[in-house]
Amino acid sequence: MIFHDGTESRRAPRRRTSRTRLGLALAASGALLLAGGAAHAADPPTGPHHRAPGDGDWSDADALGFWTPGRIATATDPARPGGAPATGLPGPPAAVPGIPTAEHIPGLASVGVLFTTSGPDPTNGEMRAHKCSASVVESGGRNLVLTAGHCAGGRAVFVPQYSPEADLEDQPYEFYRVTDWYVDNKYVRNTKAAVSDLDYAFARLAPGPGGRNIQDVVGANKLVRTPGYAQDVTMVGYPRVGRNPEDLPVRCPARSGRLSGYRQMRVACAGMWGGVSGGPWFSDIDWDAGTGQIIGNVGGFHGGGPDVPESDPRYNQITYSPVYGDRFFRLYRDAQDNRRPHYGEYG
Repeated sequence: MIFHDGTESRRAPRRRTSRTRLGLALAASGALLLAGGAAHAADPPTGPHHRAPGDGDWSDADALGFWTPGRIATATDPARPGGAPATGLPGPPAAVPGIPTAEHIPGLASVGVLFTTSGPDPTNGEMRAHKCSASVVESGGRNLVLTAGHCAGGRAVFVPQYSPEADLEDQPYEFYRVTDWYVDNKYVRNTKAAVSDLDYAFARLAPGPGGRNIQDVVGANKLVRTPGYAQDVTMVGYPRVGRNPEDLPVRCPARSGRLSGYRQMRVACAGMWGGVSGGPWFSDIDWDAGTGQIIGNVGGFHGGGPDVPESDPRYNQITYSPVYGDRFFRLYRDAQDNRRPHYGEYG
């Protein structure tokens, strides 16, 4: 995942600073981050019903005041159960015959990262490194993003086409606070049971500091029912800094199959380290427009990857996604209508 190309999103970002204090702090934090368990999971804090604080509990000013170089330099990278810490910063994954390798791209305006804090006060809580990816999806309120269920919960900000070289207030497409999470009420985080098929979630966003909704700024992706397990897909996400010192997103075009025994797709692609959780699986994408059709997201069994230590090559080579069917689209409608999901048993 060390390759670079000239892919550009449809809108030219604002001029970025060469290496601001945030970028330097993030680079320095890479060596301090703890490697997660299996390749794709995170464990952010959650409250009842996965609710996020409303606008009266924290503000853009709180987010700006919290996201400081000191906190980012000491950020933690939540681990998924069953993993082993990595030592040092590795090079790119070794090429595996017959398996594609994720490559760096400049990014897409409609895909970004989630930064999360914990604790009752956003000015003194624990800063967490970005550990999940998300994508903007079409909605009547023009304010929804899609991610994984195991990524939901807590105070969070979504940063589209995140730039590690810019402070929060100077991001190319601003930042957007999460005001509500929508997760299937039968989902259990990082489970290996059948309900891992439900590892998807939506987040409702407040307008950015400029007063505009996210969809009006970067556009939105179309959600489509998964047509079958065997599909040509392109995965996009942001690996964590500890395995991705450049802190750029990656993409991997690959052919999916079925994860036996589950309603999930399975893809082999090297270089899909932790942090890509929640990232979209595109069935079609317009790289110039920066949007496309999404039929899946990184997530599922054990948070989206095999239950193996990070030293096992399968850790970064095998990735899962839920299949989008009736239950998924029911949650999608409820998120748009701001209804709290409460569904029957799954299976």
